Amino acid sequence: MNLDDLRYGNPPSVQIEKIKKDEAGVLKNAIKSGIVDTILNEYPFPSNSSDETQEELEYLVELTNKASDKDKEFCKIMEEDHYSYFANLGTKLGIEGLTKEIVDGWCDEVDPLTFYLKHKFNRPRPYQLANELKIPLYPIILTDANSAAYPSGHTMDFLVILYNFGKMKPELVGQLLPIYDSVKKVREISGVHYPSDRKISEEIFKLIVEANLI
Repeated sequence: MNLDDLRYGNPPSVQIEKIKKDEAGVLKNAIKSGIVDTILNEYPFPSNSSDETQEELEYLVELTNKASDKDKEFCKIMEEDHYSYFANLGTKLGIEGLTKEIVDGWCDEVDPLTFYLKHKFNRPRPYQLANELKIPLYPIILTDANSAAYPSGHTMDFLVILYNFGKMKPELVGQLLPIYDSVKKVREISGVHYPSDRKISEEIFKLIVEANLI
């Protein structure tokens, strides 16, 4: 098999159902506004055989190998229940009435768009490609990352959550970028996402905010 033909594979049926339902209409409006076509046509992921992807994989090997016990614990928390993490963080920041269910709901609104793009690009996870290339990359957590790599769903969640923090309590705006910077590489340290997965999620988020889709 040609290396560039390697793909993640079929998504879980629950993700297909989310795409079909698109309850908040974010996917529908992103298609209507041309955002989806822009992402699909102008922002392809680096090919599996590219030097950029090779460099990304080597970077991930370095990150995972250097991960401390504290890093591993944080990666585990963000893998298992990042909704609770952010609900607790928001409460500490003074956002009243914030619950895990509210945070989860914000993310659910954007999930159909993220899953649709993941399915269309169908990029293999770093460890899948590393296995083909005999690169010793091993995720440092047990993961249920059962979707294609590109874009990063967790990155999108982080951005959407912090954006809603800012809407609920505008005086927090100056604190939100440092918070994002403190969490944005957690999926790379975990070994389950390429840096370019994070970067495309940042671009998608920027486009949907500019279009007032969330």
